[in-house]
Amino acid sequence: MYIWEFMVTCSSFMSEYRFTDGNIIILYALHRVTSLDNSLPAHISERVEVCLDTFRIIMQSKPDKHKMMILIVSNKRSAERIKDVLINAGIDQRIIVIDSFSENVSQTFDHVLHIIKKKANPPFIYFVGSVWLRDIYDSLVISKMKGYKVQFEGALDHRPVPEVEEEKTFDIPKKGVEYYKRKIKDKALDMLIDHIFPNKE
Repeated sequence: MYIWEFMVTCSSFMSEYRFTDGNIIILYALHRVTSLDNSLPAHISERVEVCLDTFRIIMQSKPDKHKMMILIVSNKRSAERIKDVLINAGIDQRIIVIDSFSENVSQTFDHVLHIIKKKANPPFIYFVGSVWLRDIYDSLVISKMKGYKVQFEGALDHRPVPEVEEEKTFDIPKKGVEYYKRKIKDKALDMLIDHIFPNKE
């Protein structure tokens, strides 16, 4: 009887998720630009390193590693710098996509949902952010990403607590002019997604 209950529980849990096919790494690198040079803040560099580690693990261990996309969420200047770092580390620039419109984690997940919702077998999603983003991530995964496989990858952030607390306030969900302007209608992005994650007949 206990074995049957265990099997039913497992079956119920597994049925909540669709079979995954491919991988998306969300490199959440939004930050306030405080320098005029081209350098990245230390806490953003930490996230880039976690992204690279996650990428290497996927490439070494997952059979669907050939279906991969890295989504950099940041302002344009920093995103281009991060892209250069990833390319210099050996990542193919063709799988790197920049989202410079999303203003917080909520809008980032909205963007990703637009990408994957039409896929019969959506990709496994890895969210890379500083460890203090975990609470924000958890609440949004429950409300927005139900039915999808999403995993949090935490990076260290050595900044003072008041600075981190101030940055948390920037992640209040909102929809600014640029968000509405975008509406995720980038045909080139849609074509890239369909190429990396084709629907199986």
